[in-house]
Amino acid sequence: MGGRQSLARIGLALLVGGAIATEASGQAFGGRDVERGVTVPTRPRPEFDPLGVRLGGFRLDAALQAGVGWDSNVFGRRGNQVSDGYATQRLDASLNSLWSTHALGFSADLEARQQFSRSELDWTDWSIGGFGRYDFSVDTSVRAEYRHYRAHLDVYDFDVQRAGVFRPVPYDSDEISVSGTTRLNRIGLLAIGTYRTFRFEDVGGQGPFSRVSTNDFDTVIGALGTSYFFAPGRAANLVVRLQDISYRDSIARGRDSFTWEALAGLQYDFDGVWQARLSIGWRERDYRAPQFRNLSGPAVEGSLTWAPTLITTLRLAVASTIEESIRQDSVGYRRYNGSLTIDHELLRNVILTGQARLERREYERPTQTVTDGVLTLGANWLINRNLALIGSYSHYNRLSASGGISEWDRNLLQVRLRIAL
Repeated sequence: MGGRQSLARIGLALLVGGAIATEASGQAFGGRDVERGVTVPTRPRPEFDPLGVRLGGFRLDAALQAGVGWDSNVFGRRGNQVSDGYATQRLDASLNSLWSTHALGFSADLEARQQFSRSELDWTDWSIGGFGRYDFSVDTSVRAEYRHYRAHLDVYDFDVQRAGVFRPVPYDSDEISVSGTTRLNRIGLLAIGTYRTFRFEDVGGQGPFSRVSTNDFDTVIGALGTSYFFAPGRAANLVVRLQDISYRDSIARGRDSFTWEALAGLQYDFDGVWQARLSIGWRERDYRAPQFRNLSGPAVEGSLTWAPTLITTLRLAVASTIEESIRQDSVGYRRYNGSLTIDHELLRNVILTGQARLERREYERPTQTVTDGVLTLGANWLINRNLALIGSYSHYNRLSASGGISEWDRNLLQVRLRIAL
């Protein structure tokens, strides 16, 4: 394991070293390439960006990815590790209006994986939905959106392992959202209301907490926010969110909860090279049943973007949330995320990416913690407008865990061909 970690560190070091080197000779940059706020991932590349298909007042975009990969530890465990190869596919399609006012759009996506030897680990995720936006003026609009999701929890997820389940856990989710925005001189206002359902599928397990369908719940979220703009790209923000969670199964009604949070912060574009967004506040979740301890603590959302050269972008992101657990012996946990992402334009059509991510979960009653680290290296070769070759390597490491779950590591290799309209 130490050798693989060393190789991963060397790979990241080489990527960072190349990223901060002088800009590659022969790369020409136009006006849009150097606009304020443009980063390597968001930079337009007219000679390589897919054109899509014009259908009257709409534009159709679609892309299909297909490839193969290898997983060194499909179950995410320390002993008796099982490796396997797999085939993977991804399809994205969207139809969006090109109107000067108002907007209407539809989109769908599908991602699937088929293991070569362990078919019980196969999964298929998909979603479909649409949105509509009505513009009262340049500064005032209302947006409504609906989406249905079919997704899964991975077999190496801490909650899935603790529940005694040894295969992906599928679930369905429906989401309805309505939002409104307006701006009064320097003051911006935002209101959002969201209703979402979660329906888990029992897939069998060996533990006492493997009947995950008892965790079906509905949630309603409301948020109000305001911003004061000192100058373009510079604003002070304040947001208040309320969330109600209601479980459907009578034996789980004690898990019902109400959460409130308030955050204040700044969004600041310093000079076009440095951009920051940080909100800090407090979050508290109160449970219906007295045997569950209420969760509270600091709420943090933030990111820092640095563009040391035109061909390199670094982004640091942090966030803290309170999440629901599918285990019957634990109702929820605090989740802390941090990541550092480096994007480097080696050539106009060759994009290198490196990311180091850290996640920590803290559970109450039983008191447990788990810390996961992920290092990912990737390359995206844009062959032309319609074809791209994508390769990636990821190293997963469960750095620490409690509750009878051992630390482990996992390596994932993947190569895909992307065909786009």
